[in-house]
Amino acid sequence: MHQAVQQFVERMGVMMEADGMPRIAGRIFGFLLVHTGAFSLDDLAEQLQVSKASVSTNARLLEQLGVIERIAAPGDRRDYYQMQDDAWARMLHVAQRRWEGMRRVLREAGDALPDGMDVGRERLLEAERFHELLAEESERL
Repeated sequence: MHQAVQQFVERMGVMMEADGMPRIAGRIFGFLLVHTGAFSLDDLAEQLQVSKASVSTNARLLEQLGVIERIAAPGDRRDYYQMQDDAWARMLHVAQRRWEGMRRVLREAGDALPDGMDVGRERLLEAERFHELLAEESERL
């Protein structure tokens, strides 16, 4: 792997790890982001020098997030992974669903707090408004 590609892949791993994702998921994402075509689990494991099991687990995670897709080749029993064409829109949609879920949890908690917890209720309302703002602003993108 070219040195610039290797550095980018490693940096994506570190960046996504800082966001709470497994480092290998970030490395897979970075690798697929700069390469065209589809890669088998064996290909990815070899290129990234990690176990096939780790690639499989983290590729499924990225697939669930909607940023990569699993495809099959005719006559080949192996799965292949490639970038989703609309990965960025899918990432935004996943984030919007997460923000809406958080708003719902915050609203329900605020409604259920007992009397005398005004500060807590205000904090929950502030957090709910923040997530509402995120959702509204992201709709403009």
